[in-house]
Amino acid sequence: MAQLVDRAIDKAGPVFIAVAVLLIDMSALAYYLVVFPYSHHWSEASFIGKLFIILIFFFTVYMVYCIHFHYYMAIKTHPGTMAEIYSKDIDRPSGSSNPEHEVQVHEVLLDMEEYSDCPKTCKKCHLPKPERAHHCSVCNQCIMRFDHHCPWIHNCVGHYNHRYFVLFMTYLVISSGYFVAFGWRPFIISLDLLSSEWPYYFPRPLMAFSMILAICMGLAIGALCSWHYYLIFTAQTTVEFYNNYYDKKQCKRQGEVFINMYDFGFKENARRFFNVCEQFPWYTILYPVPIPPRGNGRVFEKCEEFYLLPKSRQREQIEMQREVQELEDGKDI
Repeated sequence: MAQLVDRAIDKAGPVFIAVAVLLIDMSALAYYLVVFPYSHHWSEASFIGKLFIILIFFFTVYMVYCIHFHYYMAIKTHPGTMAEIYSKDIDRPSGSSNPEHEVQVHEVLLDMEEYSDCPKTCKKCHLPKPERAHHCSVCNQCIMRFDHHCPWIHNCVGHYNHRYFVLFMTYLVISSGYFVAFGWRPFIISLDLLSSEWPYYFPRPLMAFSMILAICMGLAIGALCSWHYYLIFTAQTTVEFYNNYYDKKQCKRQGEVFINMYDFGFKENARRFFNVCEQFPWYTILYPVPIPPRGNGRVFEKCEEFYLLPKSRQREQIEMQREVQELEDGKDI
């Protein structure tokens, strides 16, 4: 039964994407054909007012472009798997060699030795399983720093596309709030079906639907976006949150203090997630351009508090993480 559900989710992915794009673009049309002309009267505006209207127009175009850009990148960017590296070896003609590929595989094994004497292998993929990786039953492969599988992007949210996914939700929530704030008056007018006055090309039923959609999306996606920002600031994924919650209870029973080995503090966690550094300053978060995540997705830096623990406790916590991964190999995530 679970496999049938997974297959259905996978096959329905393109439909989810088409519906999402249709709804987003319909709301954008409602804004430009109804809300914008209703809220900003060009003929009545002064010179300063016209400059303000132009700024508002370009701001909204920027928001719409960012929504589409980050949504596209979340869909098209592979979240990262070990199979990507090993598929190059399968596709290569027999007898040929690829030094770059061999170096990549060698780096993988060296990386994994850093946190394990015996690198773990996924029971389903039969490939090395890095830390923070989990097997997705829909994609049927291990995803680096796996968060969840999202049918709305027909993709997993993982190491390489998590940033795009969060920024897509951020821009969508802000735009929904903006649409509601400036569109409530045209919305009320659109509900007056008895009145024949409707000087807009956009149908009034669709305007009413767009407003309801903006409210629903703002609330639903706003809640999901807030949840992801909480995970970002605490250096967790959705899967790790539940695992850490269980580990905290276990440590409390044993009279020990739980330490999230990937938690560098509120500010540093955000910097690491959005890859804010010398190459990519903080304002690049506002740029709709491809920016890679920090690290290779196979091994992650540990916080100082983790290394202050006794060696036995460090190894115990790492082994606990491996045991959780092994248990999840038998589950459908």
